[in-house]
Amino acid sequence: MTDKKAAPALAAWIRDFLESQVGGSPANSLVEAPGGERAFDKPLVGFSAGADPLYEEYRRHIGDFHWRPDDAFALAFPDSPASPAELTVVSWILPQTQATKEENAREKIYCSRRWAGVRLHGERFNAQLRRELAQALCGQGVPACAPMLLPQWKMETSPAHGFASTWSERHAAHAAGLGTFGLCDGLITPVGKAMRVGSVILRARLEPTPRPYQDHRA
Repeated sequence: MTDKKAAPALAAWIRDFLESQVGGSPANSLVEAPGGERAFDKPLVGFSAGADPLYEEYRRHIGDFHWRPDDAFALAFPDSPASPAELTVVSWILPQTQATKEENAREKIYCSRRWAGVRLHGERFNAQLRRELAQALCGQGVPACAPMLLPQWKMETSPAHGFASTWSERHAAHAAGLGTFGLCDGLITPVGKAMRVGSVILRARLEPTPRPYQDHRA
């Protein structure tokens, strides 16, 4: 648990950590070799409560296999599970650069080289970001895990929706006020749809980011 005075400082530290990594890490690169043209611009960051009713609603719609935050946390820390009310999910949006978007817009059949680089090398950096944030929080005495990096994460088939998984970065971002879903089910964020998404669950109560919408299609 985190007291009311410490929570804002921890939230600010998380934002600063993510922004500094995206802004300064050589791994934020479009190519395999670190230090190339960057894959992502400044991230958007949001927080959702582990006890947010949306997570139970996701499970109801997607399937019993879909994790709530406390399910994922219990897999990462089986000897010290937490109640939903003790947890916060931090989500981030990594916007693709204007150069990538403009280059891809000119393509008629296949994605552009930059777009492919973001999907491969950029997502590799996103995985690193998940791992490093969780490790940094644990180093400060705040237990944290990245659901997408848990060995139990896997693809599943939803009875209602087909292609699914045990944790969805997009749905966590929606809960954190970072976007709504378009008619093709892509997440529309304040910086558009050309982006990647990440999340980490931590054992601390941080102020949730207000959602500027009433439903997922807003």
